[in-house]
Amino acid sequence: MTEDLKTQFDQLVADPPPPSAVPSEAVFARVRTVRRRRTAGVITVAAAGVLAIALALGNVTNIGGAPPVTNTPGAPKSVITGPPTVAPKPPPPIKVLLKPSIKGRTVEMTVTVSGKAFVPTAIPEGTLLTEDSFMNLSSGTTFAYGDGDQSGSDGGSIDCTRKRLKVGSETYVIPETHVYKKPGTYKFTYTISYCGTKGWFPTTATTQLVVR
Repeated sequence: MTEDLKTQFDQLVADPPPPSAVPSEAVFARVRTVRRRRTAGVITVAAAGVLAIALALGNVTNIGGAPPVTNTPGAPKSVITGPPTVAPKPPPPIKVLLKPSIKGRTVEMTVTVSGKAFVPTAIPEGTLLTEDSFMNLSSGTTFAYGDGDQSGSDGGSIDCTRKRLKVGSETYVIPETHVYKKPGTYKFTYTISYCGTKGWFPTTATTQLVVR
C-alpha cells in the first residue's frame, strides 16, 4: 500500500460518510425482501406438492373411481364370464295328474296318464298287446289314501320286451270310491309302472286331500 492510499484509508475510518438511510429502516427493508422471497418459495413448493398429489391420484383412478385405462402392450385382458350353463333335465317319460272329488268324507279320484313307453308282450304268447288303451300297457298300479287303506290293479302276465314305442295318454276314474272315518288332511299317493329302456319303471304322484 502506498503512502497516499494509507492516508485516504485513515481519513475514511476517522470520519465515515453519513448513511443514506436510517439503519433500522435498511435492516427492515432487507428483512421484508427476504420474507417476500421465502413466502414466494413456500407458495411455489406448495403448488408443486398439490400438482404432484393430483397427478398421483389421477393415475390411480379416473372419474367415478374406476381404474385407469392403460394401453400397456402385452397386458392381460379381463374376461367377463357368466354363470356355468346347466343342461336342462329331460322330461319324465310318464306324467300323472290327479284330480280328486270330495263330497263329505267320500273321495273319488280321476287319474290322467300320459307320455311314452314300450308296448309289452303277452306271456306266454309273446305277442304285442293291443294299443287301444294306454292304461292297459302298464304292469299295474298301486294307490294309498293316507289313512292306512291301500289298493291297486294288476296288469297281468306281460313282459317288457322293448320292441315298439308308444306315445299316448288316457284319463280314467278309479272304480272304487273311498270313505274316510273322520275328518282331517290326508295325502293320496298313486304309482303306475310302464316298460322303459331299462325295464319296468314306476312313476308316482301325490295330492293332498282335506276332508271335513
